[in-house]
Amino acid sequence: MRSPADPLCVSAVSGRVLPRMLGSMWRQRARSLVCPELPRLDGRRALVTGGADGVGLGTSRGLLRRGARVVCASRSAEKAERGRAALASELGAGVTFEHLPLDLSDLSRIPKAVEALAAVLDGDRLDVLVCNAGLWPRSHRLSPQGHELAFATNVLGHHLLLRHLVDRHLADDARVVIVTGDIYVLASDCTPDFSYGTPYGGMLAYCRSKLGNLWMTREIQRRHPGLQVRAAHPGVVAPHLGGPRRGLAGRISRRLLPDVDGGAQSSLYGATQPGLPAAAYVHNTLGRVELGAGDPAADPRRAEALFALCETLCAGHLPDEPGPHPGEENRS
Repeated sequence: MRSPADPLCVSAVSGRVLPRMLGSMWRQRARSLVCPELPRLDGRRALVTGGADGVGLGTSRGLLRRGARVVCASRSAEKAERGRAALASELGAGVTFEHLPLDLSDLSRIPKAVEALAAVLDGDRLDVLVCNAGLWPRSHRLSPQGHELAFATNVLGHHLLLRHLVDRHLADDARVVIVTGDIYVLASDCTPDFSYGTPYGGMLAYCRSKLGNLWMTREIQRRHPGLQVRAAHPGVVAPHLGGPRRGLAGRISRRLLPDVDGGAQSSLYGATQPGLPAAAYVHNTLGRVELGAGDPAADPRRAEALFALCETLCAGHLPDEPGPHPGEENRS
């Protein structure tokens, strides 16, 4: 592993599938990024979606170790309580890990969750927001509003959450980390109406949503240049998002792939480290990724179009007073 004292390397990459997959997956456990323990986050407020399980729990653990007070936004109160108990046992009963009920797949529930968050924060603002929750569907399903479920959860729900948080509950210079995945290179679009035509439909839906997450990163940063917005690729983590691996495959994956704490390092880096440029893409093995001009994730017009689409789909659930968009004229 890299030493925590090493600077983050910069990798220029193409959008070609095979080189990207090899670069992302080769010797992950040995090459994965390690986030420095400093700077500390004592007293800072952080929210992690999906923060009670998997990489999200690893991210919560890393933030708590640095002194942050963490709000875990998740659907399952049972998972949140298990996570809280495990973290309290490991880090001490004094850690602050609070559960916020949140179902990102249902737009009607998100404004209510934000109202509940206001009571949790009690006048404080969030210094760190990690949009970590991600769904890899096993079969084609629709959200309560009729959108394909991976898009609804991974992209649209986070869009609406950000729109509600950005003016009232985020610090002006808050760190916003949007978790993506290099598997996005298998996709060319991100839409709410994707139909699964093959047995790999759930995987492709997930890939499309991860492309959308990179577009979200670019466009949120453009519209709110005071925020520090980063995308983070956690790597292929054991156990991985596509489902647990058992037997020989499981033993091999656990030896070669990062665990959930290893997978959290990219998000932690984006959430804590200074000096990253606007809309930086932090990758677990490639360092800070610079996308080539032909990469679909680097297209500012498509990023803007996705934002506009999400605004339309969220109509009726958006804040009453949309926030100003400073920098609107400064397109990157």
